[in-house]
Amino acid sequence: MNATSLILLGLALPAVAANPPAQDREAILAMAGTHKVTFRFEETAQVAPDYTLKNGFYEADATEVVEVVEDTPTRITLQHLLVVGGEDKEPTVIKHWAQIWTWQDTEILDYCGSDDIHEWNKVTLKSAEVEGTWSQLVTQVDDTPRYESFGRWTHDAGESSWQSEPTRRPLPRREYTKRDDYDYLLVTNRHTLTNRGWVHFQDNRKVVDRDGEPRTVLCFETGLNRYVREEDPKAELARSWWNEHGEFWGEVREFWETSGEQAPQSFAYTTSKNGESLSKLLKRMQEKPPAPEEISAALQPYVISK
Repeated sequence: MNATSLILLGLALPAVAANPPAQDREAILAMAGTHKVTFRFEETAQVAPDYTLKNGFYEADATEVVEVVEDTPTRITLQHLLVVGGEDKEPTVIKHWAQIWTWQDTEILDYCGSDDIHEWNKVTLKSAEVEGTWSQLVTQVDDTPRYESFGRWTHDAGESSWQSEPTRRPLPRREYTKRDDYDYLLVTNRHTLTNRGWVHFQDNRKVVDRDGEPRTVLCFETGLNRYVREEDPKAELARSWWNEHGEFWGEVREFWETSGEQAPQSFAYTTSKNGESLSKLLKRMQEKPPAPEEISAALQPYVISK
């Protein structure tokens, strides 16, 4: 084979994906630790002419432990654990959301569900679209998907930030039992590291999107979640809880991920089957975890074939 043939052969070969920058991985891993967290959301601008902005703002705070539960060169999973109570109440650990970061991910989930169905379309992205980006999949407390998008980490002038493409997500937990006047949030997320932790900015649109009606944005909402690194004696309770239950939840997370990967065009599930809610099933299995194949068999009926 001559030199020209070698050059042409080289041009024909697919490009090998570059490893993620070390700064990107360090920024994601820097989110781990024990934090005092404040959550604040406020509707800021009316769009629909017949809509009235909600007065005031929603605010809550908590102690949150973020554990690194998976760390490979191209994938990092962070598990959030809430610790509530203390002082005059016995502290309790609540498994919160997880964030799964994947380097140059070509398949993401786009929420398309409703009150009755929990469903996500599978969206395939071109390699050129995701070059140099990370996807962030955020899960519910039961490790089912909540929302996913992709974006690029930037590191400039001492600032490290990741900003997503717009992504649809279900109604937030603070509103889904109280409101039925909109169908989903359309959100741009930004995560920025600070000298004492990190901040999650959310630029939210509340969208009405129903059959037979024009799609309408009701209003804009601003979300600001501050994670301030601060040691707390109760953090050891969370870590002990995860040491006891983490293996079980790893199997649950793997089941949902595999189910999503195997679904042809969309992934959907129900929260109740055969008279038992998904949350009750998981709580029961968590106390006495069965074998991995039994966990999968118990969860499979909740998956909806599409």
